[in-house]
Amino acid sequence: MDWALLILKILLIFFVVYSLIKFFVFFFVNYDTRRKLLDSSYNGKSTATKISDIFLLSMVLLLMIFLYLSGRTEYLSFTTGLLVGMVLIQLYFHSFSEPLKSEESPEPPISPIKIMSYGIEASPGRAWRELLIMTVIFIWALYMLLTQGLGL
Repeated sequence: MDWALLILKILLIFFVVYSLIKFFVFFFVNYDTRRKLLDSSYNGKSTATKISDIFLLSMVLLLMIFLYLSGRTEYLSFTTGLLVGMVLIQLYFHSFSEPLKSEESPEPPISPIKIMSYGIEASPGRAWRELLIMTVIFIWALYMLLTQGLGL
């Protein structure tokens, strides 16, 4: 279905741009500003992502539905992309195994995801290889979506 393919391409463009902005924030927004934003997001809670997690899970489901409806699902590319993405994220998280300094640690309550969030904010450059690979993939994907996908 042509309409499903167009919707999929538009959603992918927004998702890729969002992902690129998120990665660039680590390197263009200073730590103190990022830390204040993180502190205000958690604000005495053990999680700061319940609403965004629901939104992102919904986005994943929508992307998969529109991919299926478009008739462009190719099992080999899909499975390869899924595994590449999962391994990159796993390696990304493994980059943050160093203990935090006391001034970098979050206030209680401390959950595993909260400590990981603070660890990433304290030293996002630890995952530079994974971030570089993801950024190159996202830039390529955005280029392909805009040129071949939308014909711009």
